[in-house]
Amino acid sequence: MTTSPVLVLVPSLIAAIIAVVVPLVSFRLALRQDHSRWLREQRAQVYVDLLTEAYAEQQWIERDMEDEETRKRFGSHYTDLRLPPLERARLGVRATMYGSRTVNGLFNRIPAEAFWGKPMGRKPNDGDRIAMRVRVGAIADELQAVIRQEMRSDDLLPTAPSQLLDQPHPIDRMRSRDTSASAEQPPEDGNPSR
Repeated sequence: MTTSPVLVLVPSLIAAIIAVVVPLVSFRLALRQDHSRWLREQRAQVYVDLLTEAYAEQQWIERDMEDEETRKRFGSHYTDLRLPPLERARLGVRATMYGSRTVNGLFNRIPAEAFWGKPMGRKPNDGDRIAMRVRVGAIADELQAVIRQEMRSDDLLPTAPSQLLDQPHPIDRMRSRDTSASAEQPPEDGNPSR
């Protein structure tokens, strides 16, 4: 029984195509996965830098909103942690390249809040300072939450509850002892019911 050359040639041709296509597809998938990993690493580094700068700007806003007396009293203890203008601009460009629009928008709201949050034509009072702290703190909290969600960093944390967080703070324990001790003592006039 003789086999035709076509029957021998077809399996060889299929094997040759598989031998070329499979490594090519595997290489492209590996290249795409490597690029995705590299992009994630770049984004993670930018987000760390953004959170650091957001913290520094939040501290600077706190300092900027202080009254003169507090500023004089604690002036020597303050260190400006903000980036110089050129480094801040580079951080903004890197954030534009690797960060999401939501993160960039929240990050840029912090200095905008510092500008628009100050009252025009007068010095800020305590109400202005409190409102500014609340708004900037809410923006910083939202920025951290969005970054944690995008980077899925909460997925990496252990799911077991912390025993330390379940225990009350030592000050709260002391307060509860004080209130329970005062509740057990009868009133001074000797009449326990009032």
